[in-house]
Amino acid sequence: MALAGRRPRWEDLGRDLLVSIFEKIEMEDLIAGVSFTCTAWRDAAGDPLCWRELDFRRWELISRRLRFRRVLSVDFRDLLRFSIARAGGTVDSVFFPDFADEIDLLFVAERCPRLRYFHLGNDEEPTDQFLQAIDKLRHLQGMAVNEAVICEEVLEILTRCRATFTELEVFAERVSENMAAAICDALPNLRKLRLRDCKMSQPVLLLFLDELKDLESLDISGYSAPRITRQVLEKASRLKEFLWESELDLGDLYRCSGSCGDIFFQGSRD
Repeated sequence: MALAGRRPRWEDLGRDLLVSIFEKIEMEDLIAGVSFTCTAWRDAAGDPLCWRELDFRRWELISRRLRFRRVLSVDFRDLLRFSIARAGGTVDSVFFPDFADEIDLLFVAERCPRLRYFHLGNDEEPTDQFLQAIDKLRHLQGMAVNEAVICEEVLEILTRCRATFTELEVFAERVSENMAAAICDALPNLRKLRLRDCKMSQPVLLLFLDELKDLESLDISGYSAPRITRQVLEKASRLKEFLWESELDLGDLYRCSGSCGDIFFQGSRD
């Protein structure tokens, strides 16, 4: 509280309000900026609520701001260990840097078994460590992974939490009918599906729309296929969000992107 007769200062903000603000700032600012401002801010920045979402994707900026000088993996794992300790093991989501691997995921899974979401772009085939990590995450609600991970062994483990697993993003060059069928069969309760910048056939797209009854959001931005047809749009009309960027077979349109409610024109036929 500000003292009578004195202009309010930032450090006079209540701790709960500070924590709610610091939850939304970047990790490097939380460590190298906020914590050195004043005692009140440093105390609020140490609250576990500020560390529930760990986003390391901007690793180059983070490492420069924190003046890391060692091997990437060493600096990252030290920061990961520090961040999990700050969170008291109650991390909700982790966005790994592009060089992270299944060992890092297992490290998190062992210390944060109630993790709800992770983003790991590693393109290696799933190893024993990856399978062990997934097996430990019984409260997982979503993940963003490379197409190599979408295999029978992983999907079989995920069926254990299929009732609560609602969000999936796959980094793929191409989504086959077999992959689409496996996803629909193992994860029928998906509400949010992202398959950006990849190739897929119309039957694959229709399969997702037909089989995923609870789907609310489908993002196929950069989708590479001949056309988005009226049939696709009709089936997608039940979704809250449908994002695409492809040719649209409606006569006058050549290239468009948008949602079911709106179409944003990017060009027209020459």
